[in-house]
Amino acid sequence: MRKDRNALYEGDKVNLIPMPTDDPNDPLNLPAWRTWAAIGSLCLFGAMAAAAELILGAMLPVFVIQYSPIGKYPPSYKILQYIHLPENVNSLRALEDLNQNAGPPIWRTFLLSSLPVLMIGLSNFFFVPLAITFGRRPVVLVSGLIAISGAVWAGHSTSLNSHLGARSIQAIGAGTVESLIPFIISDMVFLHQRNKAISLVFGIQGLLIVILGIATPWIIIRVNWNWVYFITAIAAGVFWIVVFLFMPETRYYRTDNEMKGVSRHPLLPGQSRPPIDLTEHAPRTWKRDLMPWGGPVHVKRGLMAFVHTLQTFFYPHIFFVTLLNSATIAATLAAGYTVSPQLLAEPWSWPFEHLGFLLFSVLISAIAVFLISGLLADGLANLIAKRRGRRDPEIQALNLIPPTVISLIGTVLFGIAGDEPGKYGWPTFLVGLGFISYGFLATNSIGVVYVLECYPHMAGPALVNIGSFRSIIAFLLVFDVAEWIARMGYLRTFGIYMGLLGGFILFIPIIFMFGEGWRKRWPGPTERVDVNVVKE
Repeated sequence: MRKDRNALYEGDKVNLIPMPTDDPNDPLNLPAWRTWAAIGSLCLFGAMAAAAELILGAMLPVFVIQYSPIGKYPPSYKILQYIHLPENVNSLRALEDLNQNAGPPIWRTFLLSSLPVLMIGLSNFFFVPLAITFGRRPVVLVSGLIAISGAVWAGHSTSLNSHLGARSIQAIGAGTVESLIPFIISDMVFLHQRNKAISLVFGIQGLLIVILGIATPWIIIRVNWNWVYFITAIAAGVFWIVVFLFMPETRYYRTDNEMKGVSRHPLLPGQSRPPIDLTEHAPRTWKRDLMPWGGPVHVKRGLMAFVHTLQTFFYPHIFFVTLLNSATIAATLAAGYTVSPQLLAEPWSWPFEHLGFLLFSVLISAIAVFLISGLLADGLANLIAKRRGRRDPEIQALNLIPPTVISLIGTVLFGIAGDEPGKYGWPTFLVGLGFISYGFLATNSIGVVYVLECYPHMAGPALVNIGSFRSIIAFLLVFDVAEWIARMGYLRTFGIYMGLLGGFILFIPIIFMFGEGWRKRWPGPTERVDVNVVKE
C-alpha cells in the first residue's frame, strides 16, 4: 500500500486514481477497446444532440425571414441566395427591418438558439441527480429519446411558437452533453487520462458539427430547413443505438481510499491494481450490459446530490470556474448567432450556400483543443505531478490561462472586423470566431477536469454547477445580443465579453495560489452519500 494517498507518481510509475476493484463489472476494469468505444459513442450522440446550437445559430437569418411578413410566401427564405445586405449598414438592423414592424422582434426569433441554452442549464439540475438515483445508462437513453423527439417536432413545426417549444424539448434532451457525459467519462477513465478523454469528446463534437454545418445551407436551399432537423434526428437515432450497444452502466461505488488511489486489497510487488476475482464476483456479460435499467434505486443519494449542487456552487474556486465558463460560452454563442448576417452583407457578400464553411474555424479550434488542452494539458499536469509526487487540481488553473487569453483576443478581432468590414477582411472575422470557440471548448474541458479533481467524491453535483449555472448565466448574457448589435454595433457589444474575460484572467493566479487552501476549508459534505463513495 502506498504511503502517500493521492500520489499520482512513485518514481516513473503512474499510480491509478481511482483504484479499480477486483470486480469485473467495475467500469475501470473494462477492456481498453470497450472503454474508448463507449466514450466514442457518447461523443457521436452528444454531437448530434448539441449540433443544433451552433448550426442553427449561423442560420438564424433564415428564420428571421421565415417568420417575417414575407414569410407568408414560402419558401421565402430562399431569397437569401439572391440578395446581399448593403455595405455600411448594420446587418442585424437590416434583418430587423424585414419584419416591417409586423413580425416578431428579432430577439424573439433569436430565442430559437438562446432559449435552448437556458433549457440545457435547467435540465442539468435534474439529470445528474437522476443519474445518481437510477443509474447513468437509463438517464442517457431516456434523454436521448427526448432530444430526438424534439428534433422531429421542430422539423414539423409551422409557427415560431411551435418551433420554440420543439427547440426547448430538444435542448432538455441535449442537456446530457453538458454535465452527464463528463460525469460518465470520469467513471471510466483514470485521473491522468481525463484531460485527453474529455477534450476528445468536445473535439469530435466540433468535427461532426462542422461536417453537418457545411451541408446545412445546401439542405436549406435545395430541400428546406425542416430537413436539417430530420437529418439530425436520424443521425442521433443511429448514434443512440450505438450508445445502447456499447455504453454499459458506469455507476459504481468505491471506498474513500479507492477514490484516492489506495486499494482495499493488498497488492503484491509489481502490481498496480488488484487482479479480477471471479470467485467473489459474477463475470461481466453482454446480457447484463445491455439491460436499459439495472442496479438499486438510491433516492437519498439523488436528493443529497441536488442539495450539494447548490452548496458547492458558492465555493469560491467552483464559483470562479462556473463564471469563467459562462463568459466564454456567452461570447461563443453571441459570435455564432451574429456571424452570418455580416458575412452576407457587402463588402464580403458571401453566397448563402457558402455559410457552412464559416464553421471551419470551429473545426480548427476543436482540433487545437484536443492537441493543446487535451494531450499537452495532460502532459503538463502529469509532468508537474511527477516532480511534486501528486497531481494537484490547481495545475489546471495554469492550463486555463492560454484559452482565456486567446478567447479575449478573439472578441477583439471579431468586434473590430464586424464593425469595419471594409477595412478588415472576413478572415479576420472568422479568426476571431475561431479564437472565441477555442476559448470556450478549452476552458470547458479544463474546467470539467478541475472540478472532477477537486471533488472526486461528489463529481456529479460539482459538475452540475458548470453545466447548469453557466448555461443560465450565459443565456442572460446573449438572449438580446442581436438587439445589442443592432443598436451598438459589434465592437461595443463584444466589449462586454472582453471586459468579463479580462477580469477573469486576473483571477486565475488567485485560484492557483489559494485554491488548495479553499479546498481544505471547503472539503465538501462529511456524509458522502451523494455519488460513488461508500464506507470502508
